[in-house]
Amino acid sequence: MKRFLIVFICLILIPLRALAVSMPKVTEEKLFEMQTHYFNTSDSNRVLKAAIETLQNSDFIIQDMNTDYGYINAQKTFKGHYVNKKRVLGWSTAFAAATAYTVFSYGSTAYSMYSPSRRVLNEMKQKNIVVDTNVFVEPMPNGTTKVRFIVVEKILQNADGFSFVKASPMRVIRIYRPEVYDEFFAQINENLFNKGI
Repeated sequence: MKRFLIVFICLILIPLRALAVSMPKVTEEKLFEMQTHYFNTSDSNRVLKAAIETLQNSDFIIQDMNTDYGYINAQKTFKGHYVNKKRVLGWSTAFAAATAYTVFSYGSTAYSMYSPSRRVLNEMKQKNIVVDTNVFVEPMPNGTTKVRFIVVEKILQNADGFSFVKASPMRVIRIYRPEVYDEFFAQINENLFNKGI
């Protein structure tokens, strides 16, 4: 019986190492460099229109915009897979302890396994994710236009881990993947010069 329990706990805890999602460390200078791009045009209004079209083509909804200051705020909501390793480890440990307690009490405390197992399953489900973006368009003295694109992801989740009750931002994640910025700027460039906005 003890061997069965040890094997059972190992089967729960060992795969958790694979669930870790590590964000790369990025310096402020590198982040600013990723977020900023210069376009070879002095027409900042055209760049602003191209940025708006790019955001809308990517399913963002414009929340706020000020054309005088070259500012756009847009938002997109979707379901995504995000695993919080610490929460999964904690609830898996609670589930393993409840299972051991149930085994040693000959099944009389089986009800104690319900809540931890439900929470582990919930942690593995897709979460509501909101992506907030800010775009700043600024004409430069040398005849170019500077665009800065800032992206923030918010995982909507309650403190108890359940995202289907009252969702509120539990965790805010800055996007550090260069391909996100490269794709955005490439699409602006496409809209600006190839489509002739």
